[in-house]
Amino acid sequence: MIVYMDRASIESLTVEDIREIVVKQSYHMKYRKLERYYMGDHDILHSEKTDKTGGDNRIVNNMARYITDTATGYFLGQPVVYSSENEEYLQILKDIFDYNDEQDHNTELGKQCSIKGDCFEMVYLDEDGRIRLGLVFPDNMIFFYETESEFTSPLAAIRMVRSLDKDGNVLLKAEFWNWSTVIYMQSFNGGTLEVTGWKEHYWNDVPFTEFINNRERIGDFEGVISEIDAYNRVQSNTANYFQYNDDAILKIMKLGDVSTGDVAEMKRQRAIILEDGGDVEWLLKTVDDTALENYKNRLREDIHLGANVPNMTDEAFGGNLSGVAVSYKLWGLEQICAIKERKFKRALQRRIELITRILNLQGHNFDYRDIDMQFRRNKPQNILEQSQIIGNLSSMLSKETLLQLLPFVDNPQEEIEKLEEEKKQDTEDFGLYQNFAKAFETAGEATEGEVEPGPAPHNEGADDS
Repeated sequence: MIVYMDRASIESLTVEDIREIVVKQSYHMKYRKLERYYMGDHDILHSEKTDKTGGDNRIVNNMARYITDTATGYFLGQPVVYSSENEEYLQILKDIFDYNDEQDHNTELGKQCSIKGDCFEMVYLDEDGRIRLGLVFPDNMIFFYETESEFTSPLAAIRMVRSLDKDGNVLLKAEFWNWSTVIYMQSFNGGTLEVTGWKEHYWNDVPFTEFINNRERIGDFEGVISEIDAYNRVQSNTANYFQYNDDAILKIMKLGDVSTGDVAEMKRQRAIILEDGGDVEWLLKTVDDTALENYKNRLREDIHLGANVPNMTDEAFGGNLSGVAVSYKLWGLEQICAIKERKFKRALQRRIELITRILNLQGHNFDYRDIDMQFRRNKPQNILEQSQIIGNLSSMLSKETLLQLLPFVDNPQEEIEKLEEEKKQDTEDFGLYQNFAKAFETAGEATEGEVEPGPAPHNEGADDS
């Protein structure tokens, strides 16, 4: 939840004001619905049955999950690549990221942004004094900005944690963070939030970062929920049609004076005796298969079009397509990922800025602006085509930049170091080979000079006298 408030109002907030804000917030209904849809709990499962005599199939086609997983995997399936001329600084950051499993953490942040439109990250120190990164769901965070500008830093934040104790009591813990202080509060079973403590912190900032999907904080499938509901209904109704026809009513005309037992016996014997003009038929619902399939196909196309996530099972993605052809097929998805990238990059820069504050307190003198980052799309790759492009650009770009173009290289600088080490090793091996060859040649010459001449050959037919 985002709240816009001027700086003076933030500084004048009392404990009672904070308590009132937390009580009013509760769980945001939008977030709850979006989470339900991603998990497959769609509205059709809770709709009221209108025809009590017909089928009641409730089929969920979880297009919401497909959209989020596809968009997130395409955007962050390849890890973010960091680079810097300050190798010490870069290595320290990489060690921190490895300790936090940053690649998986980024994927979870991206997934939550795709589902709910935004989420938050907390940077903190664990019990061992090591820097940690924590995901905070938007349901549990109230973020205070001074204006709607994307470039402003947060003025304050309230993090909420709901849990149960061993006796089943509902605990609500709230933390109010500003640039210098954190206030801890707690309530039991919906009671009054009471202050349990406070302390000054060392961040000189609010140690939280907001990750947003777009400026409007709209999830990837949020705009097509109505189409997803319509598709669920038509699929369920189709199943109801077939179920109805499987259990269709048998209509018999001019059967005579018979009982239901007689009809049952005729069904067992697979024979019916009718009077003149009699007839037997099933009461079936007529289904226009062509129109129904066209309607479902139209709905699916609208869902993919509205979400800008293509249907990857489409025949258009078959075959050995060139990189340009694949890019055209993924054009819509690429546009939303371009927006995601710019928002995500700004949040990652703030993360690095917060981490650097702690590193500098520990005696370093780093500048977070020295770290560059590159995003790579996780899409089908034509490696041969890419290698040809890299070969054509080899005289114009650095090795690091060229290696960043390869999807299977996560750390270009490390690859360069390995390459240099291999070259150095090859040079040393070649030098050893030359020395060995020269030594062998010298030894051969020395051996040849030291050999004494042997006796003259004896000719058996010669005169001994």
